[in-house]
Amino acid sequence: MNTHRRTLCATLVILSMLLLPVFAAKVKSQVGKDANFAAYKTYQWLPPKAMTKQGVVEDHPINPIIKEVVTKQLAAKGLTEVAQGADLQVQTFVFTEPSPQLEAVFMAGSDPYMMYGTPVATMGRYNHEGSLLINMIDTKTNKSAWSAMVTKSLPKPPLKPDEARAKLEQAANDIFKQYPKK
Repeated sequence: MNTHRRTLCATLVILSMLLLPVFAAKVKSQVGKDANFAAYKTYQWLPPKAMTKQGVVEDHPINPIIKEVVTKQLAAKGLTEVAQGADLQVQTFVFTEPSPQLEAVFMAGSDPYMMYGTPVATMGRYNHEGSLLINMIDTKTNKSAWSAMVTKSLPKPPLKPDEARAKLEQAANDIFKQYPKK
């Protein structure tokens, strides 16, 4: 096997190991540095967004359902919605269809300024359909206080409201199990 082929095979094996967790229907969450959950009492909504083949859609039919199920979870955590002056802003994204995202292209050659060459490898990922992402932004620092994502949590398009509601309720429940304790 020639060197380029071996390099490509090794790269593909490493990428497949890195991407395996993305395909699992698991929740991943992250707590922002210096986030003070004891101080968070109120929240306000940023427009929910759905990523479709047509791009980002703010008036997607699933958005009111997302707001409803997430609002229920926020209330259970002791947070109150306000029109302005909130401690947190809630931002949600849902990926209704898979979409590729190019991360990097590695070129052959040792000259870092070389503009032309043969790509040795490309790195990318798919934003998987049915993924729900919730980001809670601290309004004082304007940084993420907590974010969480669950993959494969929605039925495939076309989304039927009743089926989407049941899946979203389960997804929101799973996500908020990882919400930090006060």
